[in-house]
Amino acid sequence: MNLEQLDWKLGIYVFLAGAVAISAMVLPGISGSTLLLIMGLSLPVITAIKDILHFDFGPFVTVFIFGCGILTGIFSVVKIIRRALEQFRPQTIYLIIGLMAGSVYAVIKGPETLDTPQAALSLDTFQFLFFVIGGAVILGMQMMQNAKAD
Repeated sequence: MNLEQLDWKLGIYVFLAGAVAISAMVLPGISGSTLLLIMGLSLPVITAIKDILHFDFGPFVTVFIFGCGILTGIFSVVKIIRRALEQFRPQTIYLIIGLMAGSVYAVIKGPETLDTPQAALSLDTFQFLFFVIGGAVILGMQMMQNAKAD
């Protein structure tokens, strides 16, 4: 997707993509970067940001619109989640657990949308040591949270 010929329709699309991507990053189990890949905006947005970092301000409007979408998405989704947890706590918790459980499939399958798809995980590639380290990190963080609460 070429973001250099930015018209109002493409601008709205970039804005909504920013809002959706950041919303997905707030919720566990959904990858905002994967959503940007699906929407065809991951590489164009990264390229636009890289251009700005190299003092080429041609794509500034695109990055600004994307950033406004991110800000809108983060503030609105946090409010929606807070309200959902207040009014529909069990349903919201089960929705989040479902998102996390469903994401395991996507992680195991690997990134298939890349130009060169990566191999899916298998028992041959399973690394017990790193599995245990990951579990230990989570348990350690939980213990630190419990110690801080006391």
